[in-house]
Amino acid sequence: MASSTPPGGYQPGDYVPFRDRDPHDPDHHRAPLAGPEDPFRAIYGYDAPERIRLAGWGRRVLAYLFDTFLACVAGSPFLIGYFQFAGTFETTTDVYGEPTLTSAGDVPATAGPLVLLGALLYLAFFIYNWCIRQGRTGYTFGKSVVGIKLVAERSKLPIGGGMAFLRQLAHVVDGLLCNLGYLWPIWDVKKQTFADKIMGTLVIVQPADQPYDPAGYRAQGQAPGQAPD
Repeated sequence: MASSTPPGGYQPGDYVPFRDRDPHDPDHHRAPLAGPEDPFRAIYGYDAPERIRLAGWGRRVLAYLFDTFLACVAGSPFLIGYFQFAGTFETTTDVYGEPTLTSAGDVPATAGPLVLLGALLYLAFFIYNWCIRQGRTGYTFGKSVVGIKLVAERSKLPIGGGMAFLRQLAHVVDGLLCNLGYLWPIWDVKKQTFADKIMGTLVIVQPADQPYDPAGYRAQGQAPGQAPD
């Protein structure tokens, strides 16, 4: 039977499969520790099966609603300016009995600046929350609140700002056919939307305060909970 020993041998604390254990001590399933014990090494090892928990549809919806609420708050000046502008018009009936939209007064001087400010604030929030923050950490504000994280399907790491932006564009596909793509995670094995399948991403359950990479692949000497440079 071929050995599954990794290149360079097992590191202190690594899980050792049965076929590579000392035949005189088969219950000793971990390589000797040379330093402080990593609490995750007892559960996750070099050849241990991948352990992730996919985020359910309801949890993803809650995160989306929270993010949308914050986006509306950021863009609230736009709504204020819009209603100021719309309030200067009224509907009247012409001589032929047809409804007509006519001006009822001057547009407030603040309407234009508020619309512009709200649009810029909403755009800034979108870029930061859904692209930069989610791309770098895997979390939007809403995902942080409900404890879910966006990662690449293969590496299980955050996908980066550019890919996060492209994923937001791919959500256009989710909106086709009566928003079928947004509902797809309800019955999909990987709980992916169409955008997730296009971009190769998963949304997993991992609270923001959970140590980075619980599978134990941290670099030598790296402190628990510290992301790689």
